[in-house]
Amino acid sequence: MTEREQVSESIQLSSHFQSPSLSKNIHLRQWHPPGGDKGTVLLMHGLGDHVRRHDWAAGLLTGAGYRVIGFDWPGNGESDGLRGDMPTVAEAGRLIEEILLETGSSPVGIFAHSTGAYLLLHWLGGGPALLNQLQWVWLSSPLLAPAHNQSALKIAFARLLARHLPRVTLSTGVRVKDCFHTGFDPIALATLRKDGVHRRISLRFGASLLESVSEFDSAFTRIRDDLSLLITQGSEDGVCPPAYAEKLFEQLPVKQKTLIMISGARHEPFREPHHEAVSNAVRVWLGNRGK
Repeated sequence: MTEREQVSESIQLSSHFQSPSLSKNIHLRQWHPPGGDKGTVLLMHGLGDHVRRHDWAAGLLTGAGYRVIGFDWPGNGESDGLRGDMPTVAEAGRLIEEILLETGSSPVGIFAHSTGAYLLLHWLGGGPALLNQLQWVWLSSPLLAPAHNQSALKIAFARLLARHLPRVTLSTGVRVKDCFHTGFDPIALATLRKDGVHRRISLRFGASLLESVSEFDSAFTRIRDDLSLLITQGSEDGVCPPAYAEKLFEQLPVKQKTLIMISGARHEPFREPHHEAVSNAVRVWLGNRGK
């Protein structure tokens, strides 16, 4: 059964709640497996993205028997906020905790893609108390070096501007073809734009990412060593290059860890034309959790 078929069989619910710390309306989405329930998985998307674009991950997770809870970061999808103005690193951690309290969830697993993975690792390193049932983490094409491919002059200029014009947004420069092999398909590209995908980033969020790097480098080394870790990474990912994922994989202190490097894939490997082998490998990995 494909991920799409598994999602169609799941019970899906959408709702909103008001974030106390951010005073913004946050869109929540839940997928309930048609059969048994092995626990809850928190799903976190990246910058310029939204939760519905990760139906493929929800399909794999509900197919393995998990209930899935996802949300749109502020500035993305159906949540409030200027497009690209995501919460700062500190605000993101507080928002995650609010979502877990709002939904009454103590996740057994967490899926996080791209920028969502950076925010997750930073939060996990602080040892949050709401994760007493957490068993595993799945990182998809994780953002690990926000300053990658950016000149020192550009970074200094952005930091200066952020003090005076924090909510001004700039282009990330990430194109659809950087995310997966598309060929030239104007209809597909137009559909993607209508689907709520954008490539904006606010100066304050960009500055927050850059300022948190020194803390991040020490935070991920404090992650619990009894967790199981999966990293799925495209070998041709120019947005979040695989060298960073490989370094993270070596440095993370967890004892059970798996790296699936997907040959020829870019930033969104599961949108590549032939991803069945990778989906099957993830299904096997999920099937072995809790054993």
